[in-house]
This record gives sequence, structure tokens and C-alpha cells, in this order.
Amino acid sequence: MKNFKLNNKGKYNWNMVIILTLIPLIGVFGTGIYVYYNGVVWQEPLLLLVFWFLSGMGITMGYHRLFAHKAYKTNAFVEWILMIFGSMALENTILKWCSDHRVHHTKAETKEDPYSITEGFWHAHIGWIVKNVPEENSRVRGVKDLTNKSAIKFQNKYYFSIGILFGFIIPLAIGFIYGRPLGAFLWAGFLRLAIVHHATFFINSLCHYIGRRTYDVKSTARDSWFVSWFTFGEGYHNYHHKFQWDYRNGVKWFAYDPSKWIIKGLSFFGVTYDLKKVKEHVIVQNRVNNIKIQLSEMFNKSGDGIRNYYQNKVEQLHIKSERLFALWSDMEVKYAEQLSKGKLKNKEILKSLVNERKRYKEQINLIKQDLQIIMSNVQKKRLQPNLS
Repeated sequence: MKNFKLNNKGKYNWNMVIILTLIPLIGVFGTGIYVYYNGVVWQEPLLLLVFWFLSGMGITMGYHRLFAHKAYKTNAFVEWILMIFGSMALENTILKWCSDHRVHHTKAETKEDPYSITEGFWHAHIGWIVKNVPEENSRVRGVKDLTNKSAIKFQNKYYFSIGILFGFIIPLAIGFIYGRPLGAFLWAGFLRLAIVHHATFFINSLCHYIGRRTYDVKSTARDSWFVSWFTFGEGYHNYHHKFQWDYRNGVKWFAYDPSKWIIKGLSFFGVTYDLKKVKEHVIVQNRVNNIKIQLSEMFNKSGDGIRNYYQNKVEQLHIKSERLFALWSDMEVKYAEQLSKGKLKNKEILKSLVNERKRYKEQINLIKQDLQIIMSNVQKKRLQPNLS
């Protein structure tokens, strides 16, 4: 044991290396061996899905959107529930998790970023967890706003006990009810935990390699609908890095983001409130500006002929879009003032608001299409605008 502790003073924390190796090994191979000799009953996949969902939502709804980013507010009871669910994921305490995550956003892709993708896929995925780091880089900081919450105080005292009780002992007890305690323990305990861990880790690694950078081309974060299926909506990472305080990650209505849907659904009953969201015209403007940034970088790399051929048109489109966004913003302010005065009960006014938004979006979409055509032509070094 003494030598084991000495080894932890090196590059790696061997306690974490062993733990994070055993969890997937037992989860995948242990469950596989158990299934080979004992088969599968319907209760076990169901337990896996239920406990995966609960612990996953504890991280996404609780640790991430509620505590780390304060994207919405809720009552103390829900905070306790999300604390318990999040503890089941065994991804550290809320304070430590939020501390690391806030630093990740404020110091993204720098040496201070705990899981910076600039240090490689493996480091961002799991390496940062198993490596020893200087004490000043591992301390909990920037979370004083969370320290007085009763659920968090309780978790700090009994974190492992909560995680083991709800993540392992309860599935084991349920397994005794239908006569297969070991099966429940493996499926809802180890296999579930391995999936939750690596699904979360893929946000920091895979979502910086695969996907689109629709909202911030300068960020390495990317939107991946595929990863969202395993992380309850967290895969829209480029949007999140641009608008981290939005309670939504999948901003489009059809984007798979059950965390968003549950937070919004609970708001109808007053359970969640003060939901923070980016205004639509700000999102649209950001997307257009992102295309302009890409075009500017492409012009810098292209020849004078290509740049001179398109630059004037791009400037015209820029001026036109900025004027439209200013008008759209003023329109939103006008209706917001009427709403605050209680004048928007009139259905005709509401209909007018929807129609005006639609009109601005249609005009902006035409500009965006022209910019995308220009970008495509510049990439192909083609002098054929084909603009609207």
C-alpha cells in the first residue's frame, strides 16, 4: 500500500487508473459473461436504461445546466433530487465538477483548461482525470455561489455513500426482488456507469473532432447530433460554447435534447423558472457572422482575382444584413415593451409579431444563401456568383 501511494506522486494517479479501468471491464465483460451463462431477462435492460437516464439527467440537468451555468432556477427539492441522480454517475462532487467546467469555459483551449483538446483526444477524454496535476490547478475555485445550497453541503459530506447507495445498492436490492441480484448489479451498476462515464467524456473529446462549427468557427467545439443521443442533448457543443448560459443545447425544435424538454415542461408547473435562452435574432445573426468570418479567412488565403471578384458583393450583403438585424432587434424591443404592459393579449398583435419575425428570417435566409454560394465558389476558385 505504501508503494502504491508513492506511485501516485508520479505522472498518473494509479488509484483513478485502476478504478476507471475496472469499471468498463466489469461492466462490459462481466455483464457479457453473466449473460452468456444466465441469459437476459427484461428487467435488466430496463434497469440499465432507467438508471442510465436518471444518472445522466443528474449530470446534464443538474451538474451542468443548473449548477455550473445557472441556466435556470428551481426549488430546493429538485436540487436535492438532481444532486442524488448526479452522484450516481460518480463524476465527483458538484463543487469540483462545476469548478473544472467553469474553468474549461473561461480558459478554453489554454494550459489552464483542465480538459483542453489541444493536448490531444486521449487527454480530453480521460487522461486529464487519471493524470496528477499541480495542487493549484486541481483546487476547487469559482463556485462560492453554490457553497450555501443544502443539497451541495450534504453531498460534500456523503458523496461516495450517496453514489454507491443509489447507483449500486438499490439496483442490487431490486435484483433480489426478481431473483437475479448479480444481474441487476452488473447491468444497472457497472455497465450503466461505464456508459455514463464515456458518454460524458465524449463531449470533451469526440465533440471537438466530429461535427459542425455553425456558431463559432474559431472554437474547436462541434455540434454532434450523434453524441447527443447518448448524453441527453449535450452533443450540441459548438452552440453551447458560444451560448453557455442557454438552458438549451439543441436549440432547434427537432434537436434531440430531453434535458431541454424536461426543463421547459417543468416550467409550465412552476417547478423550474427563469429559463435563460438566447433570442432568435441573436442566434441568426451569429450564424451569419460566422459565415462572414469563414469568408474573410478564405479571402486571405485566396488570390487577388477571387477576392476582388467577390469582396464587394460580400460587403453589400454585410451592410444589408446588419440593417435587417438592427430593425429586427428594434422590433423585438417594441413587442417586449407591449408585452410588459399587458397589451399582447390581442391575438392580432401576436399574429403580427410572428409574421414580422418570419419576414425578417426570410430576408436573412436569402443573404445567408448568397454568402454560402460565394463561400462554395471561393473554395472551388470559381467566378460564377449565381446569387439571388
